[in-house]
Amino acid sequence: MKFRFFTLTLFAAILALSCGDPEPAPAPVTLTANPSSLNFDASGGTLDITITSGIKPDISCSDAWIKLTEGSYASNSLKLSVTAQENTGTASRSASIRVIGDKQSLMVPVTQGIPHVTLTVDKSSVSFDRFGGEATLTVNSSEQPTVSSDAAWCGVETGQINNRHETTVTLFAGANRASAAGNGTITVKCGNESVSVKISREASASIPTASAEALTPEMVFNAMGPGWNMGNHMDAIANGVAAETIWGNPKCTQSTFNGVKAAGFKAVRICTTWEGHIGKAPGYRLDEKWLSRVEEIVGYAEKAGLVAIVNTHHDESYWLDIAKAYNNNTQNEKVKEEIFNVWTQIANRFKDKGEWLVFESFNEIQDGGWGWSTAFQNNPDAQYKVLNEWNQVFVDAVRTTGGNNATRWLGIPGYAASPTFTIPGLKLPKDYTSANRLMVAVHDYDPYDYTLKDPLVRQFGHTADPNLKISGDNEAGLRWTFDQLKTTYLDKGIPVYLGEMGCSRHTDADYAFQKYYMEYFCKAAADRLLPMYLWDNGASGVGPEKHAYIDHGTGVFVDDKAQELVGIMVKAVTMKDPAYTLESVYDSAP
Repeated sequence: MKFRFFTLTLFAAILALSCGDPEPAPAPVTLTANPSSLNFDASGGTLDITITSGIKPDISCSDAWIKLTEGSYASNSLKLSVTAQENTGTASRSASIRVIGDKQSLMVPVTQGIPHVTLTVDKSSVSFDRFGGEATLTVNSSEQPTVSSDAAWCGVETGQINNRHETTVTLFAGANRASAAGNGTITVKCGNESVSVKISREASASIPTASAEALTPEMVFNAMGPGWNMGNHMDAIANGVAAETIWGNPKCTQSTFNGVKAAGFKAVRICTTWEGHIGKAPGYRLDEKWLSRVEEIVGYAEKAGLVAIVNTHHDESYWLDIAKAYNNNTQNEKVKEEIFNVWTQIANRFKDKGEWLVFESFNEIQDGGWGWSTAFQNNPDAQYKVLNEWNQVFVDAVRTTGGNNATRWLGIPGYAASPTFTIPGLKLPKDYTSANRLMVAVHDYDPYDYTLKDPLVRQFGHTADPNLKISGDNEAGLRWTFDQLKTTYLDKGIPVYLGEMGCSRHTDADYAFQKYYMEYFCKAAADRLLPMYLWDNGASGVGPEKHAYIDHGTGVFVDDKAQELVGIMVKAVTMKDPAYTLESVYDSAP
């Protein structure tokens, strides 16, 4: 009995021991890297990391400038050697080493610096003449430098640093209108380093009085009448950039101006818009390709034996906004700086050309209301004053370049180039010649309802159907305008030219009246020594703004009627028969 009890007791004890709690499992090994990050200098080299992991880890890095070398794995530890290539670039770089262990992962960041390059600049000073221009600096530095100018007349444009640690910096200085020289400092910085470059600009030279023969209305008329406008061509513009063919005309060629000359024209007005080809302030540098194309076209005119006018055309709608300038002196001064810089560059390019090349300051400067806006009507003198200032800046810019520009003929347009607003508001600029070399430039499409309005009035003149013409004496309206110009300017020895005139093409049914209009207009103008330039925008057909006469690419007439109309114009200007008078033209009306 005792033995049995002992046996049961022993069995119970053994059973108790076998059913107790099991021993705890060992804790997992935490995945770690020591050190937890690496930083290399620019020279690269090798650094070691110790990876602790419960299993042999999987290690990778996708960046090519990093090389990994693994040691043996033992006792939950692996030695990893990390080699970085030399960094010859200009920017620090970073990578990550990915480590995957037993259900764990981590990223080891790796960074590398850049080599130190002592900040240097290849010039210690830069000097500009009074015309401004561009200059370049070469900067050597560890990384991208910052460059600034403390002179408002000199701007900077900093390029991107290359793999040789060089950065090209362009300085662009505006032409100097002031009598004082300019000085300033260009500051180049990189990190804690700084280098200064001194800059200077010559004072504007005083413009000497150039000896010149007086420019008379007879001289201008004999040289320039009749003339032809190459319109909607170099003045065409889209999305803020002028382009030669953007409005549908073909590229101008030598044949273009040969044809213009053969048609009987003596002159060509090369309407040119510069918008989109003018650099930023303060240099306003003209795009060389665009300026060279204008020069090439001017060369066509020279070779053809034509007088040529070059102007700034549609720019008044973009950078010459008189509506913003006439009551804002800051804006006005900004515009004058741009005018001076643009015209200085144009004039310098052509300073050796003879008197057959004429410069015309602007086209049709106005505030958008063509002289009828409330702002203008309430205070026209405010806008007249600003335009007169702008014309003076134009003359100053051209004359200061010297050479043949000292006495070149210059066209000065009035407000909107309209006779109505030119006569009361235009004040001719001060010239720098011993005798007048300035001409007044106006445009005349009278009567507007017949020549340009949509829809066009069909007929013109005293024989026209009263229901199909503008009321009143149509011919007298033309004569009145021309007489006003004659009395105000020509009778005082000041030449005037009609820089634009013409009439949109009418239908065959009304063609006889268009021929009469062309002849009467041109004969009345010629009798008063007013040379006229036919507007030709290359647009064919009939209706408003259809002014195609000569193909802008070939110089060939677009059709027989165009040839006839141009022939009538040439006849009205050149016919010397005493029996051919304005009265005889009047009497021959259809």
